[in-house]
Order: sequence, then structure tokens, then C-alpha cells
Amino acid sequence: MSKSQTIIAEDVIIDGDVKLDGDITVYGEIKGSLVTSGSVQLAKIGKIHGNVNCSFMEINGLINGDVFVDGSVELLSNCKLIGNIQYRALKIHDGAQFSGRCDIIVE
Repeated sequence: MSKSQTIIAEDVIIDGDVKLDGDITVYGEIKGSLVTSGSVQLAKIGKIHGNVNCSFMEINGLINGDVFVDGSVELLSNCKLIGNIQYRALKIHDGAQFSGRCDIIVE
């Protein structure tokens, strides 16, 4: 069974927690936690006000919450992250803004 691809459009605001098994791209806004076994892509105009738990993440928008990634996380040039990160691999691009603590997951 293949994973689904969910897109939260620019004009969508979700007020509550989001849980799914597939990948998700956020152009809109989530006011709550986001949990998926797949990957998360947060677009430049996307916003998440809550914690995120996923397997891979690219952040190019705003997150106000903690991020738990079982794989790699990439903070792109328009990223603004206010919160802590737990990750296996981290890449930070020029221009990314990050205020919080970084903790690598070691087995």
C-alpha cells in the first residue's frame, strides 16, 4: 500500500490536531499538533502552531512548537522555527531563523 500525499492549501486553516500516515505539504495554517509516519514539507507561506512528529521534514515557513524527526530535518532559507528540534540529521540553510535547542537522536 502506497502512502498518500495530503496538501493543505494556502486558504485553509485547521484549528485542531492533524494525524495521518502519509506525506503532507502545508501551504496553509495548522493550529495544533501534526503527527505522521511520513514526511512534512512546510511551504514559505505555511504556518504550524504546535508540535510536529514525522520521519522527514523540510521547513520553509513558520513553526511555533517543538519538532521531533526520526530522520533528517532541513531548515530552508525562509524558515522561522521557535522551538526545540530532535533529529538524526540536520541541515540549516543561510537565512533560516531558529530559536531553540537541538538534540540529535543517538541509538
